[in-house]
Amino acid sequence: MRMFAKECALFLCAAAAALAQPVVSANGMVNAASYIQAGLPNGDVAQGSIFMIWGGNMGPATPAFASWPLPTTQGLGGATAQVEDSEGVSHPLILIYVSTGQIDALLPSAVAVGQASLTVTYNGQTSAPQTFNVVQRSVGLFTRNSAGSGPGIVQQYHNGVPTLNDISNSAIPGDTAVLWGTGLGPITTDETQQPVAPIPLAAGAEVWVGDQQVPPANVTFQGRSTYAGEDQINFVVPNITGCYVPVFVKIGNIVSNTVSMSIGASGGMCSDQLSPYSGLSSAYLQAHGLRQGSVTLGQSTTQFPNQEPMIGYPAVGAFDSYDWTQLAESRGIGVSAYGACTVFTYSGAIVSTADPVAPTYLDAGALSVVGPGGGGPISIPAQGYGVYSTALPSLRQGTYTLTASGGADVGAFTSSLTIPAALTWTNMGGLSLVTRANGVTVNWTGGTGTVMIEGYSPITTPQNAGAVFICYAQASAGSFTVPPGVLLALPASAESQYLPTGRLMVSNTPASANFNPNPPSGLDTGSFSASFTFIAALTYN
Repeated sequence: MRMFAKECALFLCAAAAALAQPVVSANGMVNAASYIQAGLPNGDVAQGSIFMIWGGNMGPATPAFASWPLPTTQGLGGATAQVEDSEGVSHPLILIYVSTGQIDALLPSAVAVGQASLTVTYNGQTSAPQTFNVVQRSVGLFTRNSAGSGPGIVQQYHNGVPTLNDISNSAIPGDTAVLWGTGLGPITTDETQQPVAPIPLAAGAEVWVGDQQVPPANVTFQGRSTYAGEDQINFVVPNITGCYVPVFVKIGNIVSNTVSMSIGASGGMCSDQLSPYSGLSSAYLQAHGLRQGSVTLGQSTTQFPNQEPMIGYPAVGAFDSYDWTQLAESRGIGVSAYGACTVFTYSGAIVSTADPVAPTYLDAGALSVVGPGGGGPISIPAQGYGVYSTALPSLRQGTYTLTASGGADVGAFTSSLTIPAALTWTNMGGLSLVTRANGVTVNWTGGTGTVMIEGYSPITTPQNAGAVFICYAQASAGSFTVPPGVLLALPASAESQYLPTGRLMVSNTPASANFNPNPPSGLDTGSFSASFTFIAALTYN
């Protein structure tokens, strides 16, 4: 009996030890600012940058934080990590933060470019190695939502006073702003010691704000800040205004994640044509947040090579609210500058531009719509709290009337919308292969209101990752060119023996009707609109 107990105890100890072995996730090494997946054009780790390691059993349950000098071979929280670079040289990682499932580390500038192999050791056990790619420069920009998207960590100086940029505290054109990120390039000083002064780097970084490149003379500093691995880029704010003006950094053909900043002619609360904040003060938003709703009737035409077009008529609605903190961090409110583009990355089986900042959804009761000539009413059923969708039999020119019965969160309302003719995408059939380094031009005739140009390109591995871009133009322009700096953030399209895996979409939203009387709806903003979407399958190379 004692022998059995002893053997059982030994077995349990062995099992516990096996369970405790550190695991580094495949493709689990990402830039600590951008979070962009390995395999995407900007998904490599730069020399001298801060990066994150995802896995399990890599450190203590209570996270450990480093202090100066930053630890290497002595470890942090009982964990150490090392990299064997492409030249076969081993380097201990400079550790900043260690926990069970995440390690933040600085990749030594001396690690050679090329494929490297990483291991983590904890409790005397070492993980299986995982590979990742090291490059000289690849910038990631820090964001307020700590997920690599939406409003960036942008500091601005007006009359010498530094403040943090947000929608209630816009930058003023002509002032200096500072982008914070990591990945501008290697340095030669001791990276375990706190820098005593910023270190200039000749990285040749281009700063793009909205649809403009900041003139090189107006990029006044780029280099390492006074914290290990953290970079700063100082630039003069151009004369562009909006609540969510896209910003990215480009070095050669490698672009950073896209973040946004708020720019206003006089600073203060932002304002633009695409923002839902019109007429709402920052004091109101900080006290009450934003309650919004939208219902869109759509016509979607998808064209695959050598096939008849597929046409659908979706009707969708969403009602939600954001508190002030969510508004300051969210990317879901929209790109807010005509002529500008933003880029999102994704991973998983479904292409998604979902905002990592989740709002609170609102119950608006039962929705229905009556079409021209009295057709209907057609019910738009709820698919979940605050989310509605159905398929319409068609979408015709004429007047549609939307009715909401009202629910627990939103009062009853009605709204009428007159739908005009759709625009015509004139060069849709001529785009089958897009060279990302050349950009792509979309031409159309007709249409009113806003045109959204959207596209995505996937890779098959890892995790079906890919990137999505969204640009806005006015229908009256008749043409829009997606610049190379935007398309270069997309990967080359995955190979397929059946259909091209890339997509390019043009959507026209004519002027919408407003349904935000307060009371009865209780919403700060609400729109009833139509959308005509054309989708072409193509290849990005």
